Amino acid sequence: MLKVYSKIFFIGSIIVMLSACKTYLPIAHTNSLEKVIKFTPENESIKSYYQPYKDSLDKIMKIPIADLTDDITKKMPESTLGNLMADMLKIKTQEAIGKNVDFSVMNYGGIRMASLTKGILNIEHAYLLMPFDNYLTAQTLSGQQVQDFCDSIAVKGGWPVSGLSFQIKDKKAIDVKVNNVPLNSTKLYLMATNDYVANGGDGMTFLKTIPTIQTGKLFRDAIIEYWKEQSAKGNKISSLLENRISYAK
Repeated sequence: MLKVYSKIFFIGSIIVMLSACKTYLPIAHTNSLEKVIKFTPENESIKSYYQPYKDSLDKIMKIPIADLTDDITKKMPESTLGNLMADMLKIKTQEAIGKNVDFSVMNYGGIRMASLTKGILNIEHAYLLMPFDNYLTAQTLSGQQVQDFCDSIAVKGGWPVSGLSFQIKDKKAIDVKVNNVPLNSTKLYLMATNDYVANGGDGMTFLKTIPTIQTGKLFRDAIIEYWKEQSAKGNKISSLLENRISYAK
């Protein structure tokens, strides 16, 4: 009897192993694209699945934290939204490192919203502006490196800056000033930026060789913190064009 069971087990094992070695392919398949437009009816089964998660998230994201005085937009070479972002970058980096920051620069593509509408600013707006986990950082640049950096920004058509100004002529930066003082090629300047740019992002590879001060603070958290602080002081959020970057006539 034992021999019979052994044979049955042996044969069964072979069948299983042979079956496992086979490749199974579907006889046929179909696929289609469903275009969703504003008039597309809701799918109740899908909605009922995600709605609890959305409701839970909205309780956090929809919390109002500040008030914006006017519509602000993102444009090149300078914009109201870009100026606000660069100002917050400079202020919060300076606080984080406990040192005076001469100027700040952030990449144009780092701002992920085209505009903010006048009225209440929620936590959600900070996440929409800055969905990436970018950190506030600082780097010390020589006057010549600042000039080279500004030339690179000029080629790209202008980036958000604070404490820095120049004109673009023939894709070069001219009349560069730091805090309204002409750039000194022999002086050292402390610049605030995000870790993406400091690590050579957006073509700024020369910055990778420059030592970086890490703050450990997310830019997104700094935005939320700044808005809350201004609101607590009774201030509304605003931004103006200040001729920081312009095209030479």
